[in-house]
Amino acid sequence: MTVSSFFSNIVDYDLNLHGVRLPTFEIQNSEKHYAKVDEDCTNLDFLKALCRQGFRKLGLKKDSEEFKSYGDRANRELKTLEELGFIDYVLLVWKVINFCEKEGIPTGPGRGSAAGSLVLFLIGVTKIDSVKYGLFFERFVSKIRAKKKEVDGVTYLDGSLMCDVDLDICYYKRAKVIEFLEKEFVGKTSKILTLSTLSGKILIKDCGKTIAGKNETEMNQISNLIPKVYGQVQDLSVAYDEVEELREWCDENKDVYDISLKLRGLIRNKGVHASGMLLSHGELELSCPVELTSDKSIVSGFDMNWASLLNVKLDLLGLRSVTVVDDVCSMVGIKMDDIDVSDPIIYQNLYDLRTPHGLFQIEADTNFRVCQKVKPKNVEELSAVLALARPGALAFVDQYANYTNNGTYDVIHPFFDDILLTTGGVCLYQEQMMQMAHKIGFSLDEAEMLRRIVGKKKVSEVRKWKKKIKDKVIQNNLDPKIGKILWKVLEDSANYSFNKSHSLAYATLSAMTIFLKFKYPKEFFLALLKMTRFEPDPIAEISKIHKELYDFNVELLPPHLVKSELNFSIEEDNIRFGLLSVKGISDKSIEKIVNFKNKYSNKFEIFEAAEEAKIPIGILSSLIQAGALEGFKQSRSQVVLEAQLWKILTTREKRFVAAMGKENDYDLPSILRKLTTFKDENNKVVIKESRRNTIRRKYTPYLKIYKQNSKNEKFANWYYERTYLGYTHDVTLREIFINKQPKLEELRTIRDLPVDFNVCFIGTVLEHFKGISKKGNQYLRLQVQDNTGVVTVLMFERQMGSCEEINGGKLPSKGNIVIVRGVKKEDAIFANVIGIEDQSVYTKLSQIPNDIKNTSDAEIDSMILEIEGNKI
Repeated sequence: MTVSSFFSNIVDYDLNLHGVRLPTFEIQNSEKHYAKVDEDCTNLDFLKALCRQGFRKLGLKKDSEEFKSYGDRANRELKTLEELGFIDYVLLVWKVINFCEKEGIPTGPGRGSAAGSLVLFLIGVTKIDSVKYGLFFERFVSKIRAKKKEVDGVTYLDGSLMCDVDLDICYYKRAKVIEFLEKEFVGKTSKILTLSTLSGKILIKDCGKTIAGKNETEMNQISNLIPKVYGQVQDLSVAYDEVEELREWCDENKDVYDISLKLRGLIRNKGVHASGMLLSHGELELSCPVELTSDKSIVSGFDMNWASLLNVKLDLLGLRSVTVVDDVCSMVGIKMDDIDVSDPIIYQNLYDLRTPHGLFQIEADTNFRVCQKVKPKNVEELSAVLALARPGALAFVDQYANYTNNGTYDVIHPFFDDILLTTGGVCLYQEQMMQMAHKIGFSLDEAEMLRRIVGKKKVSEVRKWKKKIKDKVIQNNLDPKIGKILWKVLEDSANYSFNKSHSLAYATLSAMTIFLKFKYPKEFFLALLKMTRFEPDPIAEISKIHKELYDFNVELLPPHLVKSELNFSIEEDNIRFGLLSVKGISDKSIEKIVNFKNKYSNKFEIFEAAEEAKIPIGILSSLIQAGALEGFKQSRSQVVLEAQLWKILTTREKRFVAAMGKENDYDLPSILRKLTTFKDENNKVVIKESRRNTIRRKYTPYLKIYKQNSKNEKFANWYYERTYLGYTHDVTLREIFINKQPKLEELRTIRDLPVDFNVCFIGTVLEHFKGISKKGNQYLRLQVQDNTGVVTVLMFERQMGSCEEINGGKLPSKGNIVIVRGVKKEDAIFANVIGIEDQSVYTKLSQIPNDIKNTSDAEIDSMILEIEGNKI
C-alpha cells in the first residue's frame, strides 16, 4: 500500500464522531410528581415546571414591573436553551444538585458564568439572582457562539462552544457525588488527564545548568529576568526581544537559548484534573481512550480540551469553605440560605480587617491587602475586591479604593458613566465591556462574541470588529470619540477584566464566611480546626488558626486524655484539642484511643490501659509530651521516661509496682530500687541483681534522652507542643528567653507599632530564601513566627556577613530559633542582627551525640539517683 492510499483510507473511514452527544438519564416519576407534571412529559416541560416553582418562591407581585422583568428573562433563557439543545445538559446538572440536596451534601452558591443564568437560579443550581445583580445570560450561553447539528435524527453539540456549569461540593462528601455518577452512568465516566509543558523559565534554567554547566545561583538570576505579564510567564522569544539583559546573556550562550526554544511546549509530565469528570453517551472507550492512574482509577487518555470535544465535562470541586460554612450553620442551627450577605456585621468587620484566616478568597495575601484598601461596604464591592486582586487589575486598586472611600469617580466619557460608575471608572468586569458594546447598538450576543475575540487577540477578526464598531457609531449617529474610547477600553481591559458572574458568586460565599466568623467565632474556628486533618500540612494550619484565637477571646485548650474527644470540640467558651490531631497519631489509632479513653487515677493505670489498648509507646510518649497527661508531680520528660521503663517490666513486676504505687507517690524508679530488696510471698527478692542489670541496660538509652531534655524542661515542653500540636500552650519562646533578652516583644504587639520603630523579638523560621536582586545584590528573606503572628524579615548583603560571623558561619534556615533586632517597615522587618539560638531536644537515641552516648556507669548511677531524688 502506498502512503497516499493509506491516508486516503483514513480520510474515507467514518469514525462517527460528530460532537458531544449528551448522556441519557431518567427523571424519576417521584420528581415529576413533585414538579406537578405528567409522567410522560418532555424534559423541556419538566424544566419549565421547575422554573415555575422557583419563580413562585421569589414572591413577586403579579402586576409589578419586576414580575414582568423576571418572567421575560426566564422565558428568553428557556427558549435559547431549547434552540441550542442544552435542555438535557441543564437537567443533568440539576440531577447532580438534586442528589446533593436529598443526601444532605452542601453545595456552593455558584461558580463561573453559570451564575449569570436566571434559570439555574430558579431550579436551585446556583444561589445567585442574576437579574438583581445585573448579570448576563449571554456570558453563559450565546446564540451566536453555540452550535449544534443533527445527524440521522441525533443532536450533537460543539464541545468547544458548549455552556459549562461548574459546581462546588462539600469537601468531605464529594466522593459520594462521584460514586452517584459512576452508578448512574456505568462505564461512561472517568477522571480527566492533565498535561504540563516545559515553560521558558524552567527551560532556560535547566538548559543553562545542563548544557553550559552554569551554577544554580546564576541560572536563578537569569530565569528571573523572564517577566510575568498579567500572571502568565512571558514567552521566551518575546522576553528575548524585550529584556535587554536576558538578550545579552542568550547571545553569549547561544546553544542554551536555541535548545530552549526547540524544547518549549513539549509535555513535561501527566497528571489528573483536580475536579473534572468526563461523561459520555455510550461506552467512554468508544469516544476517548482511557488509562489507569497510580491508584487504579480510570482517567481519560486525552486532556480536557480534546476529551470535551466529544464528551460532557463536569467540574465538581471539593471546596473546603463550603464544608466549613455548612458545618458552622449546623452547629448554630441555621441554613446557608438564611445568611443575609448584606448584613452590616460582614462589612463592619472588613473596615479594619486584621484576622483574615478562613475567610474564603480574602485570606489570600494579595486579596487581603486589596480588601484592606477598598474597605468594601456591600457584596458588590466585595466582588470587586476579588476581581481587583489579580495581575493587571492590581494597577487599578488605588483608583477603585478612592471611589469606595471618597466617592471619587474617573470619567472616561459621559456616555458610559452609567456603566462604569459603580466601579469608579474602571472597566473591571467583562460584563461591563459587553454593556458598553450593547449601548452603542450591538446585541448582547454580539457583545459576548466581541469580548471573546478581543480577549483571545484573534488579529484578523479584531480588525473586522474595530471597523464594525466604527460603522455602528456612525449608524447610530454617535460621537466618533465614543467608538475610539470603547475600542481602547476593550484592548486594555482584555488583559485584566474579570467575569462578574463568577466574582459575585464567590463574593457571596466569601460574605458567608465573614458573617459566620464574626457572628459565631467559636464554632467557625472549630470547623476550621476540624478541617485541618485534610490539609497538606495540618500542624502548620493549626498554628495559623491559633494565632487568631486571641483576637476572639477563644483559647485552644491542650489535648487531654479524658476531656478531649477524637476531633476538636467546644468546651464552654473555648475549644479543646482533638486527640487525633496530635502529630503521629493516625486514623489507625482511632479504635485504640477510644478503648484507652477511660477515667484514670494514676500514672500506672494510664501505662497499663495504654498497653491493653495496644497503643505504641511512641504515640503514648507524643501524648504525654504534648501535655495530654498533665496533673502529675513529675515533669513530662520524666513521665515519658517512666512510660518507657514500665514497658520494659514483666507482668509480675508491674503487679508489685502497682501495689506499692500509692505509698511511694507513684515514683517508678524509686519503687524499682525497693523491689531489688523486697521479697515476695515465697521470701524471694522480686528483682534479682541479674534482672536489675537487664532492666538497667534497656533503660539507659531513654535515661540519656531524659537527661538531655530535662536540662531545660520549659524548652522541651515548648518544642514538643510546637512539633506535635502546631502551637504551644504551656510556655512561649519569649517567656523562655526573656531573662536573656529582656526587651523581647510579641509579634502581635509589633504589628501595632509605628513605621521605623526599633524592634526585638524571638521566633522560629517558617521559610527562608536567599536570593539576588535585579541589581545583583544578595539578600535574605525569612518568614518568622511566634505564638501570636508571622512576619517577613529582610536582611541585606551588608548585614549578612556579620550575621554569619556571629552564628558560626551560618545563616538562619527553616526550623531555626532566631532572635531578630531590626526596624519595622510597612510590610516587613529590616533586620540589623539575627542570632540563631542553639537548643537541642531529643526524641530518639539516634539523635544523641557520641559524648552523651558514651556515658560512664558512675554517671548513669548519678542520673538514676537524681531522678529518684536520693530517696533511697
